[in-house]
Amino acid sequence: MRSKGLMGVFGLLVVMLSLLGIAYSAWRDTVVIEGTVEMGELIVGILKNAYGKGVHYKLNETTNCVPEEDFHPAKPWVANTTIILKNPETSKHHTPKQTVYKTMKIKIKNAYPQYDVHIKFKLKNAGTIPAVVTMYTNGTDTTDVESLSFPSIAWNETEQAWVAEGSVTDEAGHEIAYVKLVAKVPQNCQLEPCNKYEVELHIKFKQEAEECHTYTFKITIEAIQWNKAGELE
Repeated sequence: MRSKGLMGVFGLLVVMLSLLGIAYSAWRDTVVIEGTVEMGELIVGILKNAYGKGVHYKLNETTNCVPEEDFHPAKPWVANTTIILKNPETSKHHTPKQTVYKTMKIKIKNAYPQYDVHIKFKLKNAGTIPAVVTMYTNGTDTTDVESLSFPSIAWNETEQAWVAEGSVTDEAGHEIAYVKLVAKVPQNCQLEPCNKYEVELHIKFKQEAEECHTYTFKITIEAIQWNKAGELE
């Protein structure tokens, strides 16, 4: 009887504490999951300072593969090639940060048969996401301006590079120049953020190029994140 009485008093005490709003202890534990997502970036372009501070590309102009200053007797420099790099973009997450240019403008003035232009630059994935590139050529037609038809680009096993080599013709089929484009990009065309890839463009003008005429050409390098490469058209 005494035991039942004590139990009754204990139960009454619990009810009273509850009515009075007084809490009593209970064991607890907590699991917290927190997440932070930092998105990567995809930036592909022509590397700034690729050959030293302030040297973004290499340009060599020759006649029959001989520099003008090496002719004897010396000849005046009659043709001129100017290169302008535009649309710079700097990485935010690549370590170290890198700047690449998205556009290269090549301006050739007073060209003549046997004048040769040699340009080297480096392609860089300045982001953090591997990128797959595709390269193709195209041009535009306007009044008194002709777009040149470049040879197609294909993998060259001997040079271990993507190469476009052959005659460049105008709309009438005349051989205006002989070109060679060499892109030392892996066969799968995947650019890793840690590597630089050299590209060379050689143009040799031929006798059939018309006097007082303007020609245009365009080379496009398009990049897409590595896992979506199959969807690139």
